[in-house]
Amino acid sequence: MRDMLVFTACLLTLVSAAGADEAAESIWDRYIAHAYPTQTAIEVDGRLNEADWNSAEPLTGMTQFEPDEGLPGTESTEVRILYDAKHLYFGFTCYESEMDRIVANEMRRDARLHENDNVYIMLDTYNDRRSGFFFRVNPLGTRQDSAVTDNGDTRNENWNAVWEAQTSLDDDKWTAEIAIPFGQLRYKQNGAMVWGVNVGRGVRRKQEEASWIPLRQADGFSAHYQSSRLGQLQGIEGIATGPNVEFLPYALPGLTQAEDEDQTGAFEIGFDAKYGVTPNITADVTYNTDFAQVEADEEQVNLTRFSLFFPEKRPFFLEGAGLFDFGIPRTSFRRPPPLLLFYSRRIGLEEGDSIPLILGGKLSGKVGPYSAGVLNVTTDSAQVEDVGLVPRRNFTVLRAKRDVLAQSSVGFIAVNRQDDVSHNRAGGVDFLYRPTSSMDFRALWARTSDSVLNSQSDAAYLGGGWSNEDYRLEATYSDIEDDFEPAVGFVRRDNVRRLTGEARYTPRLKSFGLRRWWFGPEVDYTYDRDGKLLTRSFEVVSWFERASGGSFAFFGSDSTEYLDEEFEIRDGIFIPVGSYSFRTLNVRAETDEAKMVSVEISGGGGGFFDGSRSGIGGELSFRPSGRFNVEGRYRFDHIDLPAGEFNANILATRIDYAFVPDLVTKLFTQWNSDAEVITMNFLLSFLYRPGSNLFLAFNRSWDHSGDSIELVDSALVAKLTYWWNP
Repeated sequence: MRDMLVFTACLLTLVSAAGADEAAESIWDRYIAHAYPTQTAIEVDGRLNEADWNSAEPLTGMTQFEPDEGLPGTESTEVRILYDAKHLYFGFTCYESEMDRIVANEMRRDARLHENDNVYIMLDTYNDRRSGFFFRVNPLGTRQDSAVTDNGDTRNENWNAVWEAQTSLDDDKWTAEIAIPFGQLRYKQNGAMVWGVNVGRGVRRKQEEASWIPLRQADGFSAHYQSSRLGQLQGIEGIATGPNVEFLPYALPGLTQAEDEDQTGAFEIGFDAKYGVTPNITADVTYNTDFAQVEADEEQVNLTRFSLFFPEKRPFFLEGAGLFDFGIPRTSFRRPPPLLLFYSRRIGLEEGDSIPLILGGKLSGKVGPYSAGVLNVTTDSAQVEDVGLVPRRNFTVLRAKRDVLAQSSVGFIAVNRQDDVSHNRAGGVDFLYRPTSSMDFRALWARTSDSVLNSQSDAAYLGGGWSNEDYRLEATYSDIEDDFEPAVGFVRRDNVRRLTGEARYTPRLKSFGLRRWWFGPEVDYTYDRDGKLLTRSFEVVSWFERASGGSFAFFGSDSTEYLDEEFEIRDGIFIPVGSYSFRTLNVRAETDEAKMVSVEISGGGGGFFDGSRSGIGGELSFRPSGRFNVEGRYRFDHIDLPAGEFNANILATRIDYAFVPDLVTKLFTQWNSDAEVITMNFLLSFLYRPGSNLFLAFNRSWDHSGDSIELVDSALVAKLTYWWNP
């Protein structure tokens, strides 16, 4: 109760102070772009040769935010915008003084296109300065897209829309022609709509980023995605108003073979369907969902006593995923989030094994200042090794948020997992208060109840951050009670009170071949709820970004860990109860990823509880052209403890070949010595028409726990989907 009162007091205090919310945001309304109706059909071929393109007034005069903030872009760029009843079109003309030095070596969709020359579009279709859609294209016509929420703080980079892009290269310029169907966007329809928009261009050989709306270096890479700094896109009216219906059936024939068993045939059918109740409210339905086209998780080595965290990759759960986010943000991209009340990988996955997903539905959208979503999924019963029989279960999630002030919001979530004999429920409220684009505060309160544990526990969180050109500050406090157990969520550690802080000095450097320096400490104090210190960590980070690309960094830490029960880190190797203090030093260096060959090397070591740890790792990328790409990753760790020593190795290789951007093959292999497993995944993906795919997948896994390598299972499947959109 006390924590809830503290939470409520903080909420009321911050919201009451909101009169100072940044009025200056409205200055971006002075930037106005016009979309012009087409008079003839537009053929998306990258040439911009239709008469409508010539009659549209271009956006010009892009402003750098890298490397020289505020100066004009060094290469001229023109952007024209058209629309018809079904599509929004963007035409980019990118003049180039050195065409032979253009960087374009990626044909895989959603690859790291910011490491290539590129153009991008940011659209805020609700014009609420909170969310949007991001599209990027390189000179090869490769596409990348993301769904953006919370002013760019949350990006769903696995979201894939059905859109087209083609490019062409001339002697003095390259052009990009982009068509985005209105049916792939979510927006409030009225007579003459006004959307938020920004467009930009990257010139990779110069490490240059420029945009129509000026952006800030202080916001770093996330500046591209900020929906608070957008101009107005005007002129769109009279677009198609009929219901938006998408139907995506699939057929999946295949062969599987488990260890010491005969081959068995399989044939599955299912579908995904989407219905636009209105342009801003969408219903999704999935039946007998299959995820054969989804890439395997990357292997990880766990040297902690806590659970590993893997990102969601399955398409059904990625649609509108940002709306369902509710939890404590991660303190670093290198660490998992401390708490998520809804973690979709708890649905249809159990100890790494797939559980059949029978039927699922989702309704999501936005009406005025209210965003809401409801998800309901039923999974079948299944026998899982080391778990036993997993019963048929139903999962329900309800999420709602209300916009308040210019950049703030309040919301709640409710989550339920139910079967015939038990249930687990979770719920909570959260808020975001952003008085300026440089400052934000977040808080949440949540409660879980479980019929099996017969428990009811709470969690609370309050955090905030501030940044400017040269400094960044962040601080958080969280309190998670014992037995806080969201069965459809993720909790790294319960029965704790935790304080974290981070300070960064981030000056721009224009000497010694350096561009920027990130320096400062991170602190973490974690106590149990009786006040006993469990973890104390003090880490200093010194990271240098090179002007020509690449970086190098040093990480030094001093830690204390207290174990109240012995920890079996590996079979037969225990770390006893006690308090441990140790120090570590790690280094990392990487070359420019835009080069044909790029390398990242990391290594270090130091103390580890009552022993020591040392390790080395590396990544190698070879991209001789946009079609062919080879990547390798290796990590080795040696742990030496009084109770014993062991090694952990991970080796992963990926080979991609793209015949064209819509016909790509991929071979992904992994070896994890710790899990004693070798896996191979081959995938051919052919987008034979917009939204429709043919996948051919071949997966094998081997066990090498004994003296020899034994085949565990093998599967060959073909998956054909057809996207129907009347």
